[in-house]
Amino acid sequence: MANSGKRLLLIENSICSDEVRVALSVNNKVVEFEQEFKEKKQLRGNIYVAYVKRIEPSLQAVFIEYGKNKQGFLSFSEISPDYFNIPEKEKETFFENYSNVDCTEEGEDVSASISSDSTISKNVTESSNGFVREVSLYKRYKLQDVISINQKMLVQLTKEERGNKGASFTTYITLVGRYCVFMLNSMSKGGISRRIEDVSVRKQLKDILNSIDLPKRSGLIIRTVGSGKSKKEIEQDYSYLSSLWRNIQENASSVNAPSLIYNEADLIMRSIRDFCSNGVEIIVSGKEAFEAVRRYARNALKGSKLRYRLYKGFVPIFTYYGIEDQISELYSNRVKLPSGGSLIITLTEAFVSIDVNSGKMTGEDSIEETAYRTNMEAVPEISRQVNLRGLSGLIVVDFIDMLRYQYCRAVESAIRQAFKDDKARVQFSYINGFGLMVFSRQRIKPNIQEINTTECLHCKGIGRVKSDEVIVASILRDLQHVASKNRNRSFDLIAHSAIIAHLFNNKRSTVSTIEKEFNIRLDVSADNNLDVGTFILKRGDDVDLNDYKPLQNSGYKIECGNNEKADNSGGLQSSFWLTRWLSRILSSDTS
Repeated sequence: MANSGKRLLLIENSICSDEVRVALSVNNKVVEFEQEFKEKKQLRGNIYVAYVKRIEPSLQAVFIEYGKNKQGFLSFSEISPDYFNIPEKEKETFFENYSNVDCTEEGEDVSASISSDSTISKNVTESSNGFVREVSLYKRYKLQDVISINQKMLVQLTKEERGNKGASFTTYITLVGRYCVFMLNSMSKGGISRRIEDVSVRKQLKDILNSIDLPKRSGLIIRTVGSGKSKKEIEQDYSYLSSLWRNIQENASSVNAPSLIYNEADLIMRSIRDFCSNGVEIIVSGKEAFEAVRRYARNALKGSKLRYRLYKGFVPIFTYYGIEDQISELYSNRVKLPSGGSLIITLTEAFVSIDVNSGKMTGEDSIEETAYRTNMEAVPEISRQVNLRGLSGLIVVDFIDMLRYQYCRAVESAIRQAFKDDKARVQFSYINGFGLMVFSRQRIKPNIQEINTTECLHCKGIGRVKSDEVIVASILRDLQHVASKNRNRSFDLIAHSAIIAHLFNNKRSTVSTIEKEFNIRLDVSADNNLDVGTFILKRGDDVDLNDYKPLQNSGYKIECGNNEKADNSGGLQSSFWLTRWLSRILSSDTS
């Protein structure tokens, strides 16, 4: 088994399922996990040659054709002035005014926000005063005056399609390397990641950054992993990104829109690029993935001393290193804490709620001490679960109530520290009087439930279904209602077998009473393809059971049979419904 002090990057390439899974294990505990299916590869970061299909002045945005079924969304603020249809002299004057402003220090504040596996829009990479100045630029012009239909653009995908929403794009191209982030069409000269706190290291990196001759209107950010790297390593990484950009420009000029001209690195490459350092050992399961690692190390990471080897064991690699059980826990809404407490994680459409419970945690002198200890123990696990599950948006944590002011401040400080190394941007509030702390987290990848789970056919995503008693009561209520208006008729009830059994065992006398009172006959059929909470009530003697559509919610549906006569005088005699019911069920079982 793996030694407790090792940092392992485990890569599993499953040929059977066409799935790639990557996990970073520190002290035998998973701290990073990502997966990717070959048929559903990440599109974020891809670069396309597209053209403007529609201009929407009311949204201050355009819709572009980029080669997919849905059109892409491109906001006016994401369109570089290079694409503005204005005189070249006016454009050059504008760029000269902004190039005189040194934005290096401002760039330092944004490098920590860079997603390791994606590109960044202009709104993210050039915040602070630089972005405010650019906002004024877009107020000078109207979108419809400077952009035209069928105009060709080089765009990068920043947000993938979700449901009915199309993908979002930017014209501010960003290429992510191992140590650097190369920003094209940028007003900022870049900077150094603010997570590099050592003053001497920052000064050294700033000197290296200033010595690099950047192209006009471009910027460079040195990432956190570039801390302590030599000038040669950083320049080599920049040289790789620069040559990549030249190839993209050459391809863009020779293809017709819409076309894909650059694929962002796949999961294996991104993982090596972002997680690997001198203290990480890479263990690869699968010869295809191993060859991909070898090629990437040879071409893109020249001179780096990566330690990687092929796993040849018969036991699956994730099982051997104790990773599989930890990944399986990510699908549960309950996470156990070491001292007996637990976290309850619930996803909704608008936000994520995390409830901290003390559970069986005991041993403290008072309730206040127990609450404080439970909350402090929950903080690192909250950070870990949020990262592993890919939770984003508004996250509400319900801590156990604490009365002492210093305890509340200590928990707030601890949770900020726990998210310090998070790749996503996180903004925090304070613990309020109800024990709630709200923070928002940038979406850098889809959450694990979104990728690997589907909506329950019975509960429709709410996690609860009506009891059999409630559903049967609805059936009887609706049957009485339609029978009162359609006397002397026959009805067919189609429902789930569990509902039929409950009706047969507990409500046979009620059904018999309704039959006699309104002179009707009720025939029943079981269909387990229906949701438990859905039933169908049909009217008519000649019924085609395959000619119906399940309802979304509990309800009834009345249909006239093909052979039903207009004359209502011929009433149906009441029958012993139980005998007919049993005969129908027995005949369906034998068939």
